[in-house]
Amino acid sequence: MAEICADQRLDADAAEVWRRFLRAAYLQRAETHDEPVYHTYQEAWTNQFERVFKLLKLQGDPRAAALHLKKRLAEARAFDDALPAIQALEAHCPIAVLSNADNDFLHACLDRNGLRFRTVISSEDAGAIKPHPNIFRFFARRISVDPQNILYVGDNPIPDILGPSRVGMKVAWVNRNGIRKPRNVPFPDIRVKSLTELVRILIPTRE
Repeated sequence: MAEICADQRLDADAAEVWRRFLRAAYLQRAETHDEPVYHTYQEAWTNQFERVFKLLKLQGDPRAAALHLKKRLAEARAFDDALPAIQALEAHCPIAVLSNADNDFLHACLDRNGLRFRTVISSEDAGAIKPHPNIFRFFARRISVDPQNILYVGDNPIPDILGPSRVGMKVAWVNRNGIRKPRNVPFPDIRVKSLTELVRILIPTRE
């Protein structure tokens, strides 16, 4: 957020802009809670920045700010244990990706990190975002596997535990930072601190 403020020469506290941006995201979802309306991240983030800039009386460019955020996400670096874990697991079972993301920055990020999957499904493909059940049902249909036979792996309690649990998927929570599970979120089937630990559980070493 500091880069966006600097690039657009906004006289604002970057931390405050970020806090307001997250609040705008919450309000946008709350407005359509009963009948969720899907937006791409480009659309949603543009709307959120528009709210924030108006609220803080900033002469910023909401669309440019959203594009900057997408560019940064496309450049994100995968965790060091990601590739070894994927390689170890795919020798034993099919692996697919389900992500809250627009196709452009999701595929750019995967390509940049050298991560290859047979199936990559985004919220843009599904027309829904986690934790809404529709995105998980779409995913299960696309890979032709019953939800009960899918182990979903994620790191964010609300979208990655609550969401898949609602449709009957088993869940592995990668809790790298030791955060507390929210009260309204069910317990995951597996809880680990890294993908390396997950591999050791799923593929036990034989003596």
